[in-house]
Amino acid sequence: MIQWLIPLAAVALSISLWLVIRRRASVAQRIGAALTQVLIWAAAWTLLQPPALLPAPQTATLQSSEPMALTAELAPAEIAALQTLHVNGDGLRRDALCDLPPVRLASAANTVAPTWRVDWPRELLLGDAVRLQISADTALDSTAKLTLEDPFGGVVDTATIAAGAKMAAALTAVPKLEGPQLYQLRIETVVGGKSEIRREPVPIVVHSAEQPTVLLWLARPSFETAALARWLRQSGAPTQVITQLAPAVVRRETFNGLDNSARQPLDAAGPFDLVILDSRLWPQLTTAQRSELPDIAARKSLLWLVGDDGPRSFVDYAAAQQMRLKATDTQTAKSPFANDELPMLRLRGYQPQKIQAGDLQLHGDNSVLYWGRSKPEGTLGFAMFGDSHRWPTAGYATDYARLWKAVFDHQLARRGSRTPITLSTALPLAGQRLTLCGSALTDSTPPLLRAVSAEENSETPLTGIAAAETDSGSCYSYWPAQAGWYRSDDERNPFSLYVFPTEAWTEWDRGLKRTQTQQMASARLGPATQAKAPQRPLPIHWPALALLLLLSFTWWRERSALR
Repeated sequence: MIQWLIPLAAVALSISLWLVIRRRASVAQRIGAALTQVLIWAAAWTLLQPPALLPAPQTATLQSSEPMALTAELAPAEIAALQTLHVNGDGLRRDALCDLPPVRLASAANTVAPTWRVDWPRELLLGDAVRLQISADTALDSTAKLTLEDPFGGVVDTATIAAGAKMAAALTAVPKLEGPQLYQLRIETVVGGKSEIRREPVPIVVHSAEQPTVLLWLARPSFETAALARWLRQSGAPTQVITQLAPAVVRRETFNGLDNSARQPLDAAGPFDLVILDSRLWPQLTTAQRSELPDIAARKSLLWLVGDDGPRSFVDYAAAQQMRLKATDTQTAKSPFANDELPMLRLRGYQPQKIQAGDLQLHGDNSVLYWGRSKPEGTLGFAMFGDSHRWPTAGYATDYARLWKAVFDHQLARRGSRTPITLSTALPLAGQRLTLCGSALTDSTPPLLRAVSAEENSETPLTGIAAAETDSGSCYSYWPAQAGWYRSDDERNPFSLYVFPTEAWTEWDRGLKRTQTQQMASARLGPATQAKAPQRPLPIHWPALALLLLLSFTWWRERSALR
């Protein structure tokens, strides 16, 4: 179309100039009329092809309520050349910000609306307790009563937050059934003498309990390891305890139905799900046994009981696994639980030298009691505390079991036939993108997600779109339109997930947006070399106004000839 307009405009301009030259007028009048005709046709041409005369914007504003408004207003090259991008409101989620080209992102201008922090385990074993923790960053205007309800509407636990105090509560429940369970948090407040009640979903997936098979191999007997062996026996877990009494003298004990036929305990293909070793045992291990340790940590779970007098070669081994230990003065630390009556724990003289993001930890005061790192199918951990055997003798057997169960839960997080599937956000909402990642999602065909409430074949399942891989494995993105439970069609690694309604957990969603926007503002520094954006085209109303003025001027000059 444009190719035809160029010669057409040239011919029309030539005819206009020829008619102007043939007019009976002075030379100055004909020159003025010719220039006017050139300007008229130039203005008409700019209506079709506005010239790029305006400089590209250096800053832009992104409204959190309209995340796509920026891409609709600016071209990708102009977005990439922005010096600063301001985000109004509470900000956006990380997925939405990652969709933008590299740009220097200014932190969000946060509103004064309150935000919440909410956390609970999304998956747990039958018999374990689910602990819902909720807190707010501002004081409440009125008294709030929190009630945790089970899937049948029964009251499980309650808490009351007084007016003028910050919300900080922990509600506990013990699921009685396996499978997806939808608990509810009822929030009752009194505003203006009128009671207001709302409910927020608390979904969890309960799996059948699995007893791990444990190997406890000790360099020598001690009160600490004797208490641990006794607790393992009482827990019902099939366990083998090997105590190295001398270089050639070994005592073996098996209980809870474990077969005592495993003569090579350090075997990655052996029956043990969790291998617990004493760091003082390191010099007594053979080269073949040491070579099996990386496979055990990668495919199962390996926990080291760090001792004060651990050999230097063991510290070098930890460094070779990219988990460096540094020597510290022996000191004591409080338990990781809020109970000052518990006896102090003794640190074993070592602390992590550098903790990476995503590492597993248990803290006591400012010290690390346990440090672990998970891989796709296994975990390597270090227990750096002692004297926990004093807890049962002091009457705190329940807290002792809770302490070691917390360590084992970290160590066995990757155990079993269920390969973990991670979500890109803690609060997936209906109508927004949801990204799943996991080592099991390696096939070219992603798993389909089908709504659990939908009848078989009554609704088209969700098909994933390949996304960028992460350390967790391959990733696929989905766009669920409806809230509710979704189940995968992968028979080898089935999993369920819950998509929240759009209006659910408003304060929590606001807090996630603020935090993620601020994190991206500190990380998104833009491209290494600032791209030069093309100049913006002149707005079309300016050429139209110029054409109207030129035509009006021409009419005014020629009005006498038109009479």
